[in-house]
Amino acid sequence: MKLRRAEERDIKELLEVYLQGYKGLEEYSYTHPEDAQAYLNWLFRRDVAGIWLAEEEGRVVGFLASDGNWFSKREGKVVGAIHELVVLPEYRRRGIGKALVEKALEYFKDRNLDRAELWVGDENRAAFDFYRKLGFEERDRFNYWVRMTKSLN
Repeated sequence: MKLRRAEERDIKELLEVYLQGYKGLEEYSYTHPEDAQAYLNWLFRRDVAGIWLAEEEGRVVGFLASDGNWFSKREGKVVGAIHELVVLPEYRRRGIGKALVEKALEYFKDRNLDRAELWVGDENRAAFDFYRKLGFEERDRFNYWVRMTKSLN
């Protein structure tokens, strides 16, 4: 597996990964390709340096969109936000998601941030368990979203 920073030219492949990766979890995602495309464009505008992708034999199999400029209203300061993590179903449970999260946490530390934050769908048990294993803790809820954080100290 190879990790690298994503570039805007990768958006078409990221769109395919996004749409395939959310099959069965559509209530937490954009399902129309044009909406998903707009979302990916927003992620690149938020922090172009914080988007990482994973490749296997030249194929994009997952990506993570992090944001080192995110002001968390709940924390009252800038934190490292993980906006999106998607791995193709057939590539899950191979350490790809973990490697992407670790890359984002390293990026946040390099930016001297002391906390990471993400939101996960309240019924997405696999994601909850995954993030808990990586040291994230549940903090609060909003509608069907749960905020999780991790100290970077």
